[in-house]
Amino acid sequence: MVEHVTPPGSVVLGVDGSSHTHPALDVAAGEAARRGVGLHALHVYPWSAAVRSWEPREALEEGQRLVQRVAEQVASIHPAVAVTTGVVFLDPALGLVQASQSAAVVVVGAGGAGTVPGHPGEVAQKVVMHASCPVVVVRDTPAVPDGPVVVGMDPEDGAPEAMRYALEDAARRGVNLVAIQGVQSEGMRRRWKDFATRSRLDEVLTEAERANRDRLAAWRAEFPQVDLRLEQVRDDPVSALVDASDTAALTVVGTRGHGNLMGLLLGSVSRKVLQQAPVVAVVRIDED
Repeated sequence: MVEHVTPPGSVVLGVDGSSHTHPALDVAAGEAARRGVGLHALHVYPWSAAVRSWEPREALEEGQRLVQRVAEQVASIHPAVAVTTGVVFLDPALGLVQASQSAAVVVVGAGGAGTVPGHPGEVAQKVVMHASCPVVVVRDTPAVPDGPVVVGMDPEDGAPEAMRYALEDAARRGVNLVAIQGVQSEGMRRRWKDFATRSRLDEVLTEAERANRDRLAAWRAEFPQVDLRLEQVRDDPVSALVDASDTAALTVVGTRGHGNLMGLLLGSVSRKVLQQAPVVAVVRIDED
């Protein structure tokens, strides 16, 4: 069996039977064009994953037809993007996770067989949890191509990995960046009703907001070409991010890693945004 090699630095698109018409193809092709890199269309056929030495000719030919159709579609919309293709026999999520080790970004559709409405399919969820690079998950509803990039800011450290990804993407697109930080302070106030505790809570929240403004000043200095706007809301951050995603080209969230293939812990905010926003980039935040 010939081992599959993903071109280093490429945009990897997970291909299935609907990929040639799915918005994920447009997202992946645009991503490759903006980055000036190739697009690698990868179809992972699961049937013989348990017996990798056996590769049925019919399955291989069908996979090759699928990726070739995608390659032709990409050529029609972004002729300057070089397209490579691959067909492997492996668990689909594992195949894409392996490809992520040398990719710049992996793009997958949110759907899949047995998908629960409003939730990403099993393959998309596993790739998000285990990929080594950022993963863009695309729903059936396309985003707004000329809209701003939206990013969620962590109230503790500002999520620098997610911020950098969002700023670089906004710079490539030539659009604005909206950074949103939401703190559920009203729920805290209902639990802590005494004046002293509420006063201390207000002090902590005010300090966090000040720290974020300082971080944004540093980002603005590094990315002067990006119009960066901060929205700080003392409310449910999911609602703010999802509302903003309706008119965004991309919504970026971070999630914290715990080892290479030990999995990532998707926080409640990232998970809920992933379930609702049209196009979401999940960026791994490594902890020292």
